[in-house]
Amino acid sequence: MNYKELIDPELRKSANSFPFNPAIVAVGNLYQDLEWGRTKAPEGMEETEIVTEGTQKLSVKTTVFSMADAQADAPALIYVHGGAFAYKAAAYQKKLAMIYAKKAGCKVFFPHYHLAPKYPYPAAYEDVMALYRYVTEHARELGVDPTRIGIAGDSAGASLAALVCNRWEEENVKMPCLQMLVYPVTDARMETESMKLFTDTPNWDSRANERMWDYYCGKDGEKRDKASPMWCDLPSALPGTYIETAEFDCLHDEGLAYAEKLKQAGVDVEINETEGTFHGYDAAIDTQIVKQQISRRISFLRNGYRERG
Repeated sequence: MNYKELIDPELRKSANSFPFNPAIVAVGNLYQDLEWGRTKAPEGMEETEIVTEGTQKLSVKTTVFSMADAQADAPALIYVHGGAFAYKAAAYQKKLAMIYAKKAGCKVFFPHYHLAPKYPYPAAYEDVMALYRYVTEHARELGVDPTRIGIAGDSAGASLAALVCNRWEEENVKMPCLQMLVYPVTDARMETESMKLFTDTPNWDSRANERMWDYYCGKDGEKRDKASPMWCDLPSALPGTYIETAEFDCLHDEGLAYAEKLKQAGVDVEINETEGTFHGYDAAIDTQIVKQQISRRISFLRNGYRERG
């Protein structure tokens, strides 16, 4: 299908498709590294690093973004980047993290977790959970309000963020104060209508999605279910949640299904079904449509932190 005729005019130049395989990922990650380094923090923002112990006792680097004048009890956001569990963080995700830090007035902790296929599930989850535990346990020395630590992610990163939220009780950590999930990966069973329909959408489609799960979990159905937020047993409570979907995205319906699962459990869920969009559309960060959705995300973060302040 010619989706470019259906996509928002501002996004059409970005509506491209790329193969998803180990060779492309390897080349892509070299490019991601270069672009990350070229993307500098704006004046008034500090970019620092911490190192924590993650999966298999391996070191995990986390980039921390905060305004230079941030208060000693600022709220915090663990922001987990997407990339099919295999790609390194993109420059636009770094820009988003800095926007969240500035506009929501929080310190953003951006983990560079271990990637598939070399490190399959549960490596990435263990890295992110270890970082979340570290921030909650060392909040004061990190200049963070321990009652206002939220978690967010996009795509595969949203899947990891959701797992942290779902397992706070069994992991014996504090419940995050909010979660923000942007076009989330939630269900390895891949049985939704959008998954069946969108086999050739820009940037991401159901064929690439199946390869992603193969790289991350193999064909192990039990492991796939454990890695899927949709099939997690929910804890006794969950924080207010924002879920954003893209219209022409194979993940669209599983995002809505997960929102419904949370609502049925009594969770306050804000759903934002963006139109004329595709998976990863917010890489076009300077367009008006993306700026509008970022504003809505910022409002959710600010309101969530304010309620706990």
